Amino acid sequence: MALSPAPLPAPEDAFAGLAQLLKGGGDPLRLAILRALGLGSFGVLELCEAFGLKQPAMSHHLKVLAQAGLVTARREGNAIFYRRALPQSQDPAALVQDALFSAIDAMPLADEVSANIERIRGERAEACRAFFARHAGDFRERQDLIAEYRQYADGARDLLLAAQLPATAEVLEVGPGAGEFLAELAPRCARVWAFDISEGLLERAGARVQADGYTNVTLVAGDTRAALARGLAVDAVVFNMVLHHVPSPGDLFRDAAALLKPGGAMLVTDLSRHEQDWVREHCGDLWQGFEDAELDRWARAAGLVPANSSYLGLRNGFQVLFRSFTRPLD
Repeated sequence: MALSPAPLPAPEDAFAGLAQLLKGGGDPLRLAILRALGLGSFGVLELCEAFGLKQPAMSHHLKVLAQAGLVTARREGNAIFYRRALPQSQDPAALVQDALFSAIDAMPLADEVSANIERIRGERAEACRAFFARHAGDFRERQDLIAEYRQYADGARDLLLAAQLPATAEVLEVGPGAGEFLAELAPRCARVWAFDISEGLLERAGARVQADGYTNVTLVAGDTRAALARGLAVDAVVFNMVLHHVPSPGDLFRDAAALLKPGGAMLVTDLSRHEQDWVREHCGDLWQGFEDAELDRWARAAGLVPANSSYLGLRNGFQVLFRSFTRPLD
């Protein structure tokens, strides 16, 4: 028997919810905060630094935004991080909320705020580099506490096969780790680029490639910005268990879109949103996984279109998501 759809709110409740949303967003500073949160999740003190506000004033604005349903707060480790709330499909205000986010995402932040956010991202990125520098030797063991490669290898391979890349394809993997997935890419592609910010992990990937005898793999120390600086144009960009380590995943979506040829695919294997905050300290995670709507919003902002998706539940309470996005043909 088919289930009945969830009932819509009563008219008076719908108007009240919409009025609260409009009130919460009816302030230039709060709109700018929402614009900043479109770039990623930020802690209260980070937002204070970005906007030059004292903590009580920022906390007040965040409280108003939360009451309006425009942001959500989550405790991650010892800090509280804020991110934009995802519109609820059954809520009549969802269309207004989605339109509001789309409108402010097209508007620039003040130069000083942008510079402060860039500095915060730089600090996060440096912390990430330092973590991988310290733990290049045991990173795989730490990552295996969340998900061993063998557990998600089939799903990542299926995503690759579904992309139907030609034998002449040129592919970029960002953050190849110990190089396990390079062994899937190299036999299927004409050329494979592997970029990693950790020279220690890059050495391990290089040893794996050399042992397997692949001569079409080029390993480079750097990230997507380094790939852009080289002027690469590839048929696919691969992120396997990478996005939750980077300060701003939305930036990687934009970089990937710029690196892809028309019709190319971005392949993402990562964690669904979870509550296990121990991963931040033990595994160097900056994000506790992602929700599909979050990835879709970043993709749309980058000009990418969602394609295939699947999911894998793990016994330790984590869920792995497999998502692909394509760059439309020009």
